[in-house]
Parts: sequence; structure tokens; C-alpha cells
Amino acid sequence: MKQPIAILGGGNGGHQMAIDLALRGQDVILCEHPQFKDKFENTLKTRTIECTGMLEAKTEIYKTTIDFKMALREADLIYLVVPAIAHETFFDLMIPHLKDGHIIVIWAGDAGALRLAKRLREEAPKLRVKIAETNTLPYGTRLIGPSKLDLFVTAKKILFSAFPASDTEEILERVKDTFPVLEPIDNVLSVSFSNPNPTVHPAPSLLNTGRIQYSKGEFYLYREGITEATGRVIKKVYDETLAIARAFGFRMREFEDEEFRNPCSIMCVDFWAPFDKAGIVSNMKGPSTIYNRYIIEDLPYGLVHRSQLGDVVKISTPIIDSIVNLGEAVCNMKFWEDRTLAHLGLDGKNKAEIMQYVQEGH
Repeated sequence: MKQPIAILGGGNGGHQMAIDLALRGQDVILCEHPQFKDKFENTLKTRTIECTGMLEAKTEIYKTTIDFKMALREADLIYLVVPAIAHETFFDLMIPHLKDGHIIVIWAGDAGALRLAKRLREEAPKLRVKIAETNTLPYGTRLIGPSKLDLFVTAKKILFSAFPASDTEEILERVKDTFPVLEPIDNVLSVSFSNPNPTVHPAPSLLNTGRIQYSKGEFYLYREGITEATGRVIKKVYDETLAIARAFGFRMREFEDEEFRNPCSIMCVDFWAPFDKAGIVSNMKGPSTIYNRYIIEDLPYGLVHRSQLGDVVKISTPIIDSIVNLGEAVCNMKFWEDRTLAHLGLDGKNKAEIMQYVQEGH
């Protein structure tokens, strides 16, 4: 009997993954958090998703639900497809219903595998599950109506690691049939450092704060906000990130200098579109507010642990630190405190201990 796949998250990525896998013959259980039931109502009732753009299709999926217990009872493979800012909210409902043998893949992780592993040690220490994460979603997609998507780019390459890394080969063998573009890399820190969003989004968003607020929603980051000057700041964030990775001795996704020199920066490099990829990305609207994921997600979940890991190996991160400090002032939020190495189970560890931990889990 074919085992269904549970997709947790009923937003852009969750809907797109559900129709994608369903069209490829998978039984999919799409499960949304009850907190977001209103926006999920049409999909919950009809079990039907429609897509336009790169994928012109409409199909029913196996099941839709807001009942985590039901979704996780049937599936062995769980794909968590929500922004990092929602991870903890989904962990709260997911953890009580996990069972031995479950495989959880977090798309995209932003070190979410480490946060989940820490919670499981504290709340369900006897549970035996496998955890992995990716550096990006497989799609650039947006919900444009109830249960209706517009797919505009797809990933050519997605980096993947388990926590601990010693489980990567085993888990990848289980999931690569669903996403052949997955490529293994050293560990979950390699994956989180390779997420392009924290590298690209925060600096130009913050440097365009006045424009974002003045435009009242009519702002296009890639078209208006990434210029030669802000592009240089993005490159500095990347350089500091790469220096930390090299000091620890793990790989991350590397880019050529030339790939930063366009309005889309490196966001286009690992994605594919049938025509004018850069133009498609440039036409993505937003952010429309300073309290957008480009700032309030990518700073605490993407940049803070990079800076704090830099401290461990004595790598200075003045640009990353200035972006986090500026973000705190602009948003009046405490990004340095929200997601620290303590949340990842890495506090108090030296370089060797961190590398052993991400490799072996102890």
C-alpha cells in the first residue's frame, strides 16, 4: 500500500507542493494549522487545487485537514512547509502526534532541524524520528485566489542535510524520489548558511525603509531596492557568512562575484523559468511593510545565528551585526534575543563540539 505524504502548512509552498506531488502520483494529506483555517477553508472543503503559470493544472488531492493527529497517523513522511517564523507554532501541534519512524523534512529550514531536535530532547526524549532540512523551497509561487496558485520559477538545485548529518544518506534515499533536485551537503549549518533569503533580503529592505512605508504597498524590492550600492552590502553579508563557514570547515553554496551584480542578486541563480527569469523575479511586489518576512524572519532566523557562530570561531561580522541592530531599531523588536544559539542547542559549545554535534547529534 502506498504511504501518503503529510504536508504541514497550507500557504503558498504547501499548496504548490501538494498539487505538484499529487500530479506525480503521490497521495498527499495537506494539513493547515487551525489558526489559519479561514484562509484554508476552500481547500479544506473542495480538496482541489488549481495552478497557473509554469504549471497549468487542476487536481484533487487525497485529504485536507486541520487535524494534526489524523494527518500524522497515516503518513510516515512529513514535509513541514511554512516560514521559519511559524515553525514553533507548528511544532506545538506536531510534536504530540509524532511516532517512532517518522521522517520530518523542513522546507526551508533556517536551522529549524536544530530547533526541532532541541524541543524533542526536552519534550519527547524517547521518541525516535529522523529530521532533515533544505536551504530553499522547490518553487517560487504565490496564492492568487482560494486554492489557486501562480507558479513562476522552480528550483534547479536544493541543498539537503539531516540532523545529525550521519543520517543524511539514509533520509535522502527515502525522499529523493519526490524531489530529484535534492543534493546532499555537509550538515544543517551548511544548509542554513546556503539559504539565499537572509543574505539578500534584509539589507536592501532596511535601506529602503522610507520608500517601503511611503509607497503604501507599491514597492518592488528586486526592481527598485537592489541597486549597485545595496548590492555591495548583500555581497558583504555573503562574504562574512562564507568566512564563518570556512573557519568551521563546512561547505555552503558559493557564488561568483558577477552573480551579485544584478537587481535579483543571487536569487535567480538556482531557479529556472521558461523565459526572462530575472524579469519574473523583479516583478515580485513587496515588502509592503517593515514587519515583513524579509526583515522579521530573515534577521532572527537567518542572520543572528550566523553572527553568533562567527563569535565562536573569532570571525568578525560587522555588516551582519549592523543589519540586525538596524532591524531592531526600525521594527522595535529584539532580534538578538528571539533566536539565539541556545534555541539551536549550540550554546556553550566550542568549534569542535559544534561540528561533532551537527555530525553525530551528541
